[in-house]
Amino acid sequence: MIPLVKGLSFMKMLLKMKKTLLLFLICILAFTVGHFRHTTPDYWDSYINENLNDWLNEHFNQLERQIEYLEVACRNLNNKKSLTYARKQFKKSRYVYKKLEVITATVDPFNAAWINGPNLPKVEYEKTMSAVSDPEGFQVLEEVLFGEEPHEQRDFILKKISKLKHFISETRSYVMKQNHYDWMVFHCLRMASVRLATMGITGFDCPVTLDALNEAKSTLNAIEEITAMYDGVLYDDREGFNLVKYAVQVGYGLLNESKDFNSLDRARFILEVTDPIFRGVTLMQESLGIEFPEDRITGLSAINPHSKGMFYNDFLKINEFFPQKINKSPTPELISLGKLLFYDPILSDGNQRSCASCHQPQRGFSDGLKTALSLDGMPLSRNTPTLLNVVYQTAFQWDGHLLSLSQQFTEVTFNRHEMNKDALELTRQLNSSEEYRTLFKKALGSEKIDFPMVIAALEAYLISLQSLNSPFDQYMTGKGSVDREVVVGFNLFMGKAKCGTCHFAPIFNGTVPPFYRDTEYEVLGIPQSPVWKNAQIDPDPGRYILAKAEPHLHAFKSVTVRNAHLTGPYMHNGIYTSLDEVIEFYNVGGGHGIGISLPNQTLPTDKLHLTEKEKRALKSFITALTDTAGLTKPVVKLPKLSGE
Repeated sequence: MIPLVKGLSFMKMLLKMKKTLLLFLICILAFTVGHFRHTTPDYWDSYINENLNDWLNEHFNQLERQIEYLEVACRNLNNKKSLTYARKQFKKSRYVYKKLEVITATVDPFNAAWINGPNLPKVEYEKTMSAVSDPEGFQVLEEVLFGEEPHEQRDFILKKISKLKHFISETRSYVMKQNHYDWMVFHCLRMASVRLATMGITGFDCPVTLDALNEAKSTLNAIEEITAMYDGVLYDDREGFNLVKYAVQVGYGLLNESKDFNSLDRARFILEVTDPIFRGVTLMQESLGIEFPEDRITGLSAINPHSKGMFYNDFLKINEFFPQKINKSPTPELISLGKLLFYDPILSDGNQRSCASCHQPQRGFSDGLKTALSLDGMPLSRNTPTLLNVVYQTAFQWDGHLLSLSQQFTEVTFNRHEMNKDALELTRQLNSSEEYRTLFKKALGSEKIDFPMVIAALEAYLISLQSLNSPFDQYMTGKGSVDREVVVGFNLFMGKAKCGTCHFAPIFNGTVPPFYRDTEYEVLGIPQSPVWKNAQIDPDPGRYILAKAEPHLHAFKSVTVRNAHLTGPYMHNGIYTSLDEVIEFYNVGGGHGIGISLPNQTLPTDKLHLTEKEKRALKSFITALTDTAGLTKPVVKLPKLSGE
């Protein structure tokens, strides 16, 4: 019996050791998988992949079915009943698309631009060549179906529906082939919240029907359904999930309370709906231990996923706009050096002017003139824009022909009308100054100064000219208050007045959300005289000069309206001296409204019908975007040059 007892004891010991070993191996595996999950995002598994695939397939099926119904309905548009049905079917189709868009527009932005992009020709530039493509998608159909006599364009409508079906099929094929990693799903949800705030509730996607409130409900519904897929894997830390869930319900309430497109309180919607969704999604991602590849991967978006909301000064990542995509901000030493150079007339021929001569801090870094003046005092053709927040754009000059700050500085320095400075002469003069050599050594590590070092310093200073703490920003971040008229003005800007469909929040310029990678150009029909009687188009061809693309004849970049209170005169030719004139120009329908015949005008030609009270509110909002705190103090003393 004794050997048997010993044998049993030995077996128990082995079994216990096996359990311990198994537990140890499980722990090692868990650690390895966890580490792998946190360090190799390209191969992450996903909590949501299978469920999301089912959701996507279901909604693609719905969309394709609704488009088929729309196509059938549009084959007979000869009577009021059939037209009413076709229009209803169009709206139902886009409601389904707006749900899919939460994922597809971020995963496949190329096809998204064809499915629901603006009804404007698309222009692609390649050096001095351009290619123009006809617009496609829902917005093309919307303008025809909800316009006059749609039955007369039946064949055109059916052709566009066929193209729409093609692009939907293309995006379905592409999206369904992707592995929907959790980090990408959360990224899509954040982009959807920004798209909803900047384009959805502004009417950008539905400029004719203005059915933005119902479409916004579809977007919220999709966000709700997709975040609900994580309900089972979120345990103790449910703050983010609950934040999103509550914000969605608040959103439904605000949309349902609004009588029509113009009555939605968009400021409140951003504060209580889209910002909390954005923040809640990030908290969900953090609680699940999922990393943020967009912190490291350029190209996804310029948005900081860790920001609390759209009007916080860290919402957009400056480094994503900076050409070198540096991982750290410019040093104080480099910024200070750049500021000295900005104020130093050494950058111009004969030391006649500095950068600050034309970009005066007290005027919001503009010059207060109708158009800039040349070195010999002659007026040039274009107005001097502000440099505040200049870094938050992807194209420079009114026609966007420059793509970086370094190109901007180089062109201005060498231009015979502006600075007319030879680079070798400039660096010779700088190297002759012991003070400048010391400053360059401290900022850039070398006291032998070359032209790229000068550009780097000037870039650093301009990057520091961030103006994102205006009274309105403080209101939207809970740090201050504004008059109710300012909030009314913001709601008009983002709604009835349609300003926000070209001057996108939060910079309120033409940098296009939600990725903030492209720049918007508009044909407004700017006259050559402020007198509207017998108005004639200003002869400046604008962006057309780059490659003779007809849609861009008289097209100019949408500049920021931040600090516009300080930066008049306005428009590319400085034709208007007050914000009141600018607002009235838009109110009457731009060039078309004052009698200029311009077939390619992109500004809606319909009158806005703003009341005098509404115009004052708009102006109050724009004025509340003023912020030059800490940016206007000039340099007291410049470094000495050799011989001085």
